[in-house]
Amino acid sequence: MESLEVVLGPDSLEAIDSALDTLMPWISDSKFRIKPDGSFEFSQDEPAEAIELLRNAVEQFLPHALCTHLGQRSGLGWAVFFEHVVAWWLPQRRHVGFLRALVNRAALHDVDLKLHWNQGKQIPAIRVQPTNSALVSGLILGVCSAIFLTKYYYVDSVFAMLIAAAGLVGGRLYQRLVRYRICGDHLCRARLHKARTCPFCGGETH
Repeated sequence: MESLEVVLGPDSLEAIDSALDTLMPWISDSKFRIKPDGSFEFSQDEPAEAIELLRNAVEQFLPHALCTHLGQRSGLGWAVFFEHVVAWWLPQRRHVGFLRALVNRAALHDVDLKLHWNQGKQIPAIRVQPTNSALVSGLILGVCSAIFLTKYYYVDSVFAMLIAAAGLVGGRLYQRLVRYRICGDHLCRARLHKARTCPFCGGETH
């Protein structure tokens, strides 16, 4: 099945963020248990109502068909699926943002949810050289080639060492000569390839 793609622009993200900030004192105090059917049972009414209000805020910016799709693919229904997202996110909220948690869980059900917080903005593209992984990759390729030639073509050890060294040199040349275009937003830094619009944050690069 082809992935569903949904883009949330800056206005949508700001509204969801505002709702989360307002409701967070109640959501963070959530105490619940998951029942055998996958639904949640809360120890207090306020956290349950806060999560429902947050879900309503998110629903305003997602197509109804998408919510239905997530509910059906998860086998939980949209409302319970959303509660599972919150439950998965809460223990690790210092390391993962709520929207990133929603993106990750939606991706498990063939939904490509994009967070384009820079939509409509001009973002400079910057060029960077490959990391030292290029050196490592070149060395590994050289060593593997040397082992292969030594085993199957019986080349001498000196020639094999030269082949391994050539891999390292090739990696170094690649690192010095090649430059990648990446998004200039420090929160993004996505690879741009030939795209004018950043595929991750939605900014128009120049």
